[in-house]
Amino acid sequence: MTDKTFEKYKLVIDEYLVNGFNGTQAYKKFYPNCSEETAKVNFSKILTITNVADYMKEKQKDTSNKLQITLESQILELNELKDMAKIAEKYNDAINAVKEQNKLLALYEDHNKQKNPPVDTSSMTNEELIERAKATKKLES
Repeated sequence: MTDKTFEKYKLVIDEYLVNGFNGTQAYKKFYPNCSEETAKVNFSKILTITNVADYMKEKQKDTSNKLQITLESQILELNELKDMAKIAEKYNDAINAVKEQNKLLALYEDHNKQKNPPVDTSSMTNEELIERAKATKKLES
């Protein structure tokens, strides 16, 4: 890959990170003449390029550090929101909070391509959730 191509791919990744994580639209912004399907496929392909993947991880890490967002803080926040939703009997909101927690904990097959079935986290303590998240992150690294 040429430096010029890598620079363009970095722009695609930057767009992806600011547009709400829409890879197809990010790709089409810099390659406007391609079809939706081509943009979708090509965006997926560039994510497999080591330099591009490393660039995206670094950008996400920088953003997380700037905002002081950690996996632990997100899990605790979602747990609090889930409890508040249950108290207010807004069960859809509670379910959505659990779904977001599960995504962070990499419990969905679609999100982390694991072979283990989803785990019921409803009875886990905050400490157990955080430990599971940390263990999951180690496995992904």
